[in-house]
Amino acid sequence: MKFSELKESILAQFAVAGGNRVVPFLEGKPGGGKSACAREIVQELKTRFKIADEQIVEFNPSLRDPVDILGIPFRHESGTHNVWLPPKEFYNLRQGVGPCALIIEELTDAPIAMQNPMCRIILDRYAGSLKLSEELFIIATGNRVEDKSGANRMSTKLGNRLRCLPFDENLEDWVRWAKASGIKDEVIKFLQFQPKLLSDFDPKRKTNPTPRSWASVSLIPDMGKDKETLFQDTVAGDVGEGAAASYCAFRKMYLSLPNFKSLLMDPKNYAIPADLSVRWATVMKLIDMISAPKCSQDTTDAALIYLERMPADMQAMAVRELFKGEGKKRLILSPSFKHLASKLSKVI
Repeated sequence: MKFSELKESILAQFAVAGGNRVVPFLEGKPGGGKSACAREIVQELKTRFKIADEQIVEFNPSLRDPVDILGIPFRHESGTHNVWLPPKEFYNLRQGVGPCALIIEELTDAPIAMQNPMCRIILDRYAGSLKLSEELFIIATGNRVEDKSGANRMSTKLGNRLRCLPFDENLEDWVRWAKASGIKDEVIKFLQFQPKLLSDFDPKRKTNPTPRSWASVSLIPDMGKDKETLFQDTVAGDVGEGAAASYCAFRKMYLSLPNFKSLLMDPKNYAIPADLSVRWATVMKLIDMISAPKCSQDTTDAALIYLERMPADMQAMAVRELFKGEGKKRLILSPSFKHLASKLSKVI
């Protein structure tokens, strides 16, 4: 299931009476975006149920010991027995606090000694002897054993307490997230051009192209034209040599695209790039321009005239993307779009 489908399904379950008793477990390849999905869902819950920040807890059982759930034993004031002092994370989720949320990270990395107390949290809503809120929402994430990322086999009793949902990377969902998260435009456009490289995970490799590693690539600063080899080596440290070479070649091309001011002034005659990757990047740039909230109708018309000279597959992709954005109204009002739509209908 892709990001948007998981989010829709989980929020729908949580919206019904007693729906918070179901605990979704998002399982997928390392770096795919499971944690980002869980956090986005919790942010929706935060707004919907007015959950305070201190009532949102992320807990990683693979980095903790059972005592971090049970608490610390200390002598009761009567002197007859010991009681358990709960850790702050679970105390913030105690009965009576109202709506709250718990994200259990890397659940499959936890050893059996930690999986056992997690069973009681998930099913009985107890952390040791501490009763947790009846309005607690829980989401768990974890990697697959076959990816050899350190994940352990999940006990069957724990698995039976969860709704196990496969997490599959999806380019459209990732692009939406990337744009909202400030990922560099050239990284987004490259993955739209080479979608198979969004997630090309191989456990035999030390570094892999994944949504998480591409987000890291976006943080690499420009090193100048005389440092291109150094830049590519740095990218390879995130996504591997093959993906780094492809990305850097695309990036070099993308940063030297046509003069769009001249293109829009003479869209009927401005040269169409001969190189396929340059052509693709030019189309993607025009889509961004038309989709921008402040784009004028004249700019939209000129861009569409130019797009009409592109190959049919690129035209179809452009129209599909434009209908998703804010430029849809300007698109329909443009006389150029009528010619483009007529041409596409004949091709299709």
